[in-house]
Amino acid sequence: MEINKNIKKLYLVIALNLGIVIAQVLFGFISNSLALITDAVHNFQDVVSLIIALIAAIWMTKKPTETMTFGYLRAEAMAGFVNALFLVGAVFFIIFSGIERLLFPEEIEGLYVIVVGFIAFVLNSLSVFILGFHHHGHGDDDHHHHHEDLNISAAYLHLLSDAGISLAVVIGGIFIYFFHIYWIDPVISILFSLYILKETVPILKKSYKILMEGVPEQFNLNKIEEEILKIPEIESVHDIHVWALSSNDIYFSGHITLKDGLSFKRVDEIIQQIIEILRKEGINHITIQPELKNFKCENVN
Repeated sequence: MEINKNIKKLYLVIALNLGIVIAQVLFGFISNSLALITDAVHNFQDVVSLIIALIAAIWMTKKPTETMTFGYLRAEAMAGFVNALFLVGAVFFIIFSGIERLLFPEEIEGLYVIVVGFIAFVLNSLSVFILGFHHHGHGDDDHHHHHEDLNISAAYLHLLSDAGISLAVVIGGIFIYFFHIYWIDPVISILFSLYILKETVPILKKSYKILMEGVPEQFNLNKIEEEILKIPEIESVHDIHVWALSSNDIYFSGHITLKDGLSFKRVDEIIQQIIEILRKEGINHITIQPELKNFKCENVN
C-alpha cells in the first residue's frame, strides 16, 4: 500500500533529520556558532513536524473505537501547539543571543560551520529525495490517499526549505573561515530566527483554533448561510457550528427551518443540496437537523 510506503519513508527521514539536529547542536557549541544552533532548532521543528506527519499517516489506517469515537485526530493539533510554543520561546532566546553576539563578537571555528552545514545540506537533500513528491496515481475519490498526499507534500516542502537554509549556513561559514567576518554568524542566526517565527506563528494560531473549536479561517459563516438560504423551501438557518478536529477533518452542524407541506422525499433532496454546497467549501463531516416552521406534535390514538 502507498500509505505504508510513506510511513517507512517518514521513519527514515525522521532518523536522518534527528542526526542533523544532534550534529548541529554538538558542533554548534564546539565551534561557538549560533547559526548552526539556530539551524538545529529549525531542523528540530521539522523532526517534530515529521513525527506529526507520521502519526497522521498511521492514524489513517485506524478506525474510531467505542470510547474514542473521533479517534485521536485532535492530538495532531495538540502536538503542533506545544511544538510551536516551544519554538517561539527558543527563537526569542536565539534572537537575544544574536544581538548580544553582534555587540560583543566572539571568535568562531568557520571550518566546523562549513563541514557540518554541508553535511546538513546533503542529508536534507537526501531526505527530500527519499520523501519524494507524489501526487500522481491518486484520485479525489480516495479520501485517505488524498489527505496523505497533502501531509507528505507539506513535509517535502519544509525539508526543501531546510536544504536552502543549510546551504546559507555553509556560505556563512566560508566567509567566517576565509575572511574572518564573525558578525555574519549572528546575522544569519537572527535572519533564520525571524524566518522560523514567521513560519511558526500561523501553526500556533491554527492549532490553537482547532483546540478551541473555533471556525477555521478559510470559512465565512455568513457566506455559507447565504448559500443555504438560496434554496427556496428554507425559511431560516440557525445554530450553525463549523470546527476542525485536524487540519483535514472539518465538521459542520446546523438547524434548518423548512416551509410547511414538504414531503419526506423533498426534505431529503434539500439536505443533499446543502451537503453538496458544504462539500464544495471543503467541509467533509456534515450533520443537518431539519425543522418545520409550524410543526405541532399531535397524539394519535
